[in-house]
This record gives sequence, C-alpha cells and structure tokens, in this order.
Amino acid sequence: MKHRILVPPILLILLVSSSLTANASEPETIAPLADTYVDPWNVNSVYGDRDYLEVSDYANGLCIAFLMFDLSEVSHVLNASFEIKLRLYCFSVADSHIVGVRWCVNNSWSEENLTSILSSRFNRTAPESVVKITNSPEWYEWKVTDFVREAVEENYKKITLTLEVEDPLEGTAASLYASKDQKTQEWLKYSPQLVFTYLEPNANSIDTITKAALGLTATVAIALLAYKLLKRRTRKKQRQKYSRT
Repeated sequence: MKHRILVPPILLILLVSSSLTANASEPETIAPLADTYVDPWNVNSVYGDRDYLEVSDYANGLCIAFLMFDLSEVSHVLNASFEIKLRLYCFSVADSHIVGVRWCVNNSWSEENLTSILSSRFNRTAPESVVKITNSPEWYEWKVTDFVREAVEENYKKITLTLEVEDPLEGTAASLYASKDQKTQEWLKYSPQLVFTYLEPNANSIDTITKAALGLTATVAIALLAYKLLKRRTRKKQRQKYSRT
C-alpha cells in the first residue's frame, strides 16, 4: 500500500523533470575579423592574404595559426547555458598529430603586420581543448567556451585564438586549414567559424513548472497524510489483536 501511495508523487516529479528539458538553439556562427599564421622558417614574413592556415611542428619551431573574432557580433546574452566551439575545415594532413587551441590576449596584430618575431612577444594560455588531426578533408572543432566566457567577463571586445601542435606524435606533424580569404565563392563556406549553441527552455515551461510544483506539493501532502492514517489504522488493529489475547 505504501508504494502505491508514493506512485503519484513519483509520476509528478517525472513531469516536472521533463518540463525542465531544454532545446538546443540553431547555432550562431561568426566569421573571423582576421586570420593568418606565422612561420619559423621566415620570421619576418606575413601570410594574411593566404587562403589557408598552416599548423605544423618543424625542427626550428611551430607554424601557429592566429584567428581574431569580434565578440560584439554575438546577438545573444552569454550565460551558463551555452557552448562555443572553434570550427575549421582541414584539407591537408601530412601525418597524425594533436592540435590545441589557446587564447592569445593580445589583439593588436593585423594580417598585414603579424610575423613570427612579433608573435613571439605575445602571451598565450594553456590549451582549453585539443583534437587529434588524422584525416582530410574534414571539419574539426575545438571547445572554447571558457575562453570566450572569460573574455566577455573581462570586457574584451575581441578575442584571438591560436592553433598549434601540442604533440607531434610521429612524422611531419603538419596540417592546412581553409582561411577566410578564399579565392572562389564555392570555398567561402569552408571559412573558419566561431559557433555559439544555446540551450533554450521549452515554450511555456515556466507556467508548466509552476503548476507542476504546486501539484507536487499538494500530492505529496495528501500522500503523507494517507500514509499516516494507514499507519494509525495498522497500529490500532495491532492493539486490538493483542488486547484479545
């Protein structure tokens, strides 16, 4: 009997849980303001006009990709219910290697002036996420939610993200990605993206939750009262039984 009394509250709890379920919004994508890479073989060269970004590990240093995004383009108010990823299209991989995404807090560079020498003066954080690059052509994604959240909290208007080899594994450790500076309209769809995905509550969820909560409170109270009455009757029957013996 006790289990049957508890069935309605359990069902109502499940109803409340289902009403809290959120739907993922349509992703919002932002294109980079600028993207380029630096090459340790040519420390004074700039590559901002290239239609590709190189990420590699050579004996004398790293080829590092730099991407700058304008955070003011974000239409949503950032909160705890969002996920942000950096998304790039890789069209060439020499050998498998691990690439990480880092935050460069210096936004003073441009495609026309960023060289390997200049970038060596910039501070970069530890990677937020890493991805093993194995195949091409293929889209790859790196989680950057924490970087963007912190940048917004610290009132950065822009954010610079870098891609660099974290583990060369075996072989050459080099990969090429489509940049924003594509030569044909067909290839523009492969440009880098900063992708924002939000969790949105179901329609009328607040009213549903309120009504369900009120119903849950009433149902639990009734169930407890019924349980107490049941226990009282059981004890009364037991006393009557013992009084007859």
